[in-house]
Amino acid sequence: MSFLSHLFRSTPSEEDADLVLYAPLNGTLLPLSEVPDVVISERVVGDGVALIPDSETILAPCDGTVSRLLATNTAFSVRTAQGLEIYVSFGIGSIDFQGEGFTARAQPGQQVQRGDPIIQVDMSLLSKRLKSTVTSMIVVRTSGQIDKVTAGSGKVVAGVTPCAWVTLKS
Repeated sequence: MSFLSHLFRSTPSEEDADLVLYAPLNGTLLPLSEVPDVVISERVVGDGVALIPDSETILAPCDGTVSRLLATNTAFSVRTAQGLEIYVSFGIGSIDFQGEGFTARAQPGQQVQRGDPIIQVDMSLLSKRLKSTVTSMIVVRTSGQIDKVTAGSGKVVAGVTPCAWVTLKS
């Protein structure tokens, strides 16, 4: 790759990042700043990317261990080999459903590979009743020596399209 193409590349390559996160759902990426939840949009917990989903199965964005699964099955975390915590949360206000419309496909402590199903969502039920179906994927700030999280943009395919690149401090 030439110096100029490296200089003007908008997203890092897999070789440039310490961790590549893949889309947990089919959909369209958007910056966290556009999420209608101040905790997420202000990056209180950490940095990452959000997406407007076009599918109903939320997949593991990377290899690791399911370290947390909310009792409502609306969110989960995957802990990576680097010790990073990747938090994926479906919808705004989904926790109020007390699990209605969500089915866990994985359990805490389970080893997962990128693309493994974690949560099944009943989109026909939830899309009509939720404030927003926007799904956020956040690299938890306190989970490691994070230098930078670079978010992608555009349409993504679950488990296939890279959508965020994490660089750790040296």
